[in-house]
Amino acid sequence: MNETTAAIISWIVRIGISFIIFIVAKMLSGIIYKTMLKLSEKNSKINLQYKKTMKTLLDIGLYTLAIFIIVSVLFKNLAPVLAGLGASSIIIGFAIKEPFENLICGILIMVNKLIIEGEAVEINGISGSISEIKLNHVILKTWDGKLINIPSKSVWSSTVTHFWPENIRRNEISVGVAYDTDLNKAMKILEESVNSYEKLYSDDSHKPMILFTGYGSSSIDFIIRYWAERENYITSTTEIAKIIKTKFDENNIEIPFNQLDLHIKDGNIQ
Repeated sequence: MNETTAAIISWIVRIGISFIIFIVAKMLSGIIYKTMLKLSEKNSKINLQYKKTMKTLLDIGLYTLAIFIIVSVLFKNLAPVLAGLGASSIIIGFAIKEPFENLICGILIMVNKLIIEGEAVEINGISGSISEIKLNHVILKTWDGKLINIPSKSVWSSTVTHFWPENIRRNEISVGVAYDTDLNKAMKILEESVNSYEKLYSDDSHKPMILFTGYGSSSIDFIIRYWAERENYITSTTEIAKIIKTKFDENNIEIPFNQLDLHIKDGNIQ
């Protein structure tokens, strides 16, 4: 067997071994990921908040390890390979600067639990729910169904608003009454209306409030502030508004519309 044939056979064997190493890494990633999911389902103390991201991290870790092993299998003498990498390291450094910064920020986001998958947030003035957290970017699904990729670096350096840090949040409704209304009676009815809402959240620290906000152009204005659980937050405004309108009608309290008074003096409209 001549040297050329031996070299070809050697390369075929090494490539075959490299392919097997890659397949094994892929299988191990899937097995470890499924095992972690099963453990989290059985043990209530384990909560995998970054399920999709965890799969990505496992893939990166095992594939990186596989690449190092494959390189050592393919190249018995790594000196020429390392020399080539050293010559091009500056160019590669400039090329991967931005992705590397996003990678580091992505890790910091996950370690510090800045955001979690499924959470409702606002980032860079864009609001929606976190669809997936990847190492280099965050996928945000807006309320109208769009998917937006935000670089991890931008997320880390931005002000992030968490809409639901708890399961309850304060909501409010503005309402105005006519100027000839008995204000004590109106405020009492507003209080009765909000307290009669069956899904109202109330305890010693979270009581509804009726506040005067000002004398409007056509009405005396109030704002109703109350607390609602997440599942009732959006619908609560409509349901409480219906209760208020019904009670106002029963008590002959007018919710005025904008109007303009005209005064005629000496035949001239002022």
